[in-house]
Amino acid sequence: MINERDFIENKKQIMQNLEKIKKENKVDADIIPILDLLNSLDDFYTSSSCYGRIVLLEIPKIGDKKNANWLGKWHNKIRAEDITSAVKNAKKGQLWILAQAPILHIYAKTQKAADKLLKTAISCGFKHSGFKSIEKNIIIEVASTERLDVPVGKDSQLFCNNEYMNIIVDIANEIIDRSVMKLARLENFLRYNY
Repeated sequence: MINERDFIENKKQIMQNLEKIKKENKVDADIIPILDLLNSLDDFYTSSSCYGRIVLLEIPKIGDKKNANWLGKWHNKIRAEDITSAVKNAKKGQLWILAQAPILHIYAKTQKAADKLLKTAISCGFKHSGFKSIEKNIIIEVASTERLDVPVGKDSQLFCNNEYMNIIVDIANEIIDRSVMKLARLENFLRYNY
């Protein structure tokens, strides 16, 4: 278990790095308020986190994220035209649309604080939340169950017609809507109960 002095030092260092990458616009803008709120609390600090996103990826083969070509990434709702426009930059490989709910990684000072935050996250709809580590550091991953991973083409050609693409985009947008709602619920709960 990490001691309090180490926790405070680590938090200070991570917060300096976060401020630097915020100035470089390398942090999802919409997640900053909840990160700032969590980081203002004595018992917590955040590390890598994402607001939620819709992605169009070109991958050589399943599981080869290292060599993936990111054709499009959106942190808000999209239109089918956004996908068809982004596909124009594809060359060779499988084309996948991913819609991912928010994910927050939060360090906790104590097991008690971590347990309370985990229960809060779950009650706010982040049902896939849990502990990432409890040995050297206590790390909570706040995550939701909503996710979409669907192949839509190969070698710069889409498999699906417009009607099916619209269905995929509608589902992806619904994931973003639900994500925004859950983050607002969590932020509100933290603001008035912590």
